[in-house]
Amino acid sequence: MAQQNFGMPQQPVPQQPMPQHPMSPNAAPQYPMPRLPSVVPGILLIVAGALGVLLAIGIIMIPGVLFLFGGGGNVDAFNDFASGFVITAVIVGVVSLAALATGIVLTVRTAKKRRRIRHAAMGWPMYR
Repeated sequence: MAQQNFGMPQQPVPQQPMPQHPMSPNAAPQYPMPRLPSVVPGILLIVAGALGVLLAIGIIMIPGVLFLFGGGGNVDAFNDFASGFVITAVIVGVVSLAALATGIVLTVRTAKKRRRIRHAAMGWPMYR
């Protein structure tokens, strides 16, 4: 059914296409953003490293706390008992610090890569 305009003048249909406005530099791109790399593995490594360092501190404190709660006693026997805890705490601490450092480096590199991809997709200039 035809549209009625009730005596109003009818708008002429343009024969030529309307001129396109140039895209402003702040406009969103017309194509989808590329998939950005995830920072989750780096953050998980940071959390695991921090928890591991706390665990190493706890492991090294266990024999001392047990010695004090036991009322002291033979220090030579305590040193033999505590040496196993110290070795375990050092191993856990070194592995945890390695995970913490790796997580920090991985997170920073991924964030820089995400920023570079986002800037390229949006057409923004790269400053560094």
